[in-house]
Amino acid sequence: MRKTLGFLALVAVTAVAFAQTNGSSLVANFVKSLNDAKSVSSNYSVQTIGSASENYSLTLKKPNLARLETPTQIVVADGKEITTYDKVAKTYFKRPQTEADLKSLFASDETNLFSPFFDAAAIKPATAKALGTRTLKGATLNAVETTATGGKKVVTYFLDTSDSVARKSQIDLNDPRGKVTTIIDTKSLLLNSEPKADAFTFSAPGDAREVTLEEMQSTKWFTNLEEAMKVAASSNRRIFVDFMADWCGPCKMLERECFNTEEFKQLGKKYVFCKIDVDVQKGLAQQFEASSIPMQLVLDKNGQIIDKLVGYGGKHMFFAFLNRNAK
Repeated sequence: MRKTLGFLALVAVTAVAFAQTNGSSLVANFVKSLNDAKSVSSNYSVQTIGSASENYSLTLKKPNLARLETPTQIVVADGKEITTYDKVAKTYFKRPQTEADLKSLFASDETNLFSPFFDAAAIKPATAKALGTRTLKGATLNAVETTATGGKKVVTYFLDTSDSVARKSQIDLNDPRGKVTTIIDTKSLLLNSEPKADAFTFSAPGDAREVTLEEMQSTKWFTNLEEAMKVAASSNRRIFVDFMADWCGPCKMLERECFNTEEFKQLGKKYVFCKIDVDVQKGLAQQFEASSIPMQLVLDKNGQIIDKLVGYGGKHMFFAFLNRNAK
């Protein structure tokens, strides 16, 4: 009996090891296939369960060309400049293109599926686990699961068996207050097809207005508090600090419902915006006692706390907090 139990335990351990090894290989193949491609074009949807689906599109071409359209923005990287057009404000801003800025366009959950195209190190295969095959829209896909931040964020990729590239992903944020699931689903995806000649040329709409660096910085998010304090001191503004994490469901809801609104952007005249990831900047999170997130602070230009709000209680509560502390 003991021998049988020992054998079964060995089989289980071997199966887990195989699933992890195979999963890492699947993710590595996905990253390589997308990174080796000369171009990619896709129309896809993004839906957080419980919210409406939103449509995105992108066209990418080596070595450094990109066009990305979201519900609120159009971003065009032509190899020399990156132009960002705000659909709501009808304004656009141009800045010199850098490799880091180009890669940063694919750092969010909404665009990360395509991050390996320009950055082979963007998705790590080490913690991947194979989940077997799935059938989606008549195609056979390999499902593979990756974990991050101690299991608080789980991303499942569904990889086409013909080219190893993901056609869908599921992002589960295992927040202690409840799971939040977002689905990225490609409606179309083409590899190595020649983009249209004008794909990476920005044409400003007739009613669009180009804004200055100073105006654009009024809505810039800083991730370095010291840098934000310097800007606040030079512009006589207060600092709004958002303590968040990739796995935090209410943090995502706050961002989706508030940060992309014109009402919030207008508050850039009163505040310097700073975002702190508590898993990345642990010392700063500890210093400000950010044990429950999202947590928002209003600081003076010297970094002293003026007011504090913990959690996300909806748009009304959030904007009431900011407006009462605006000066």
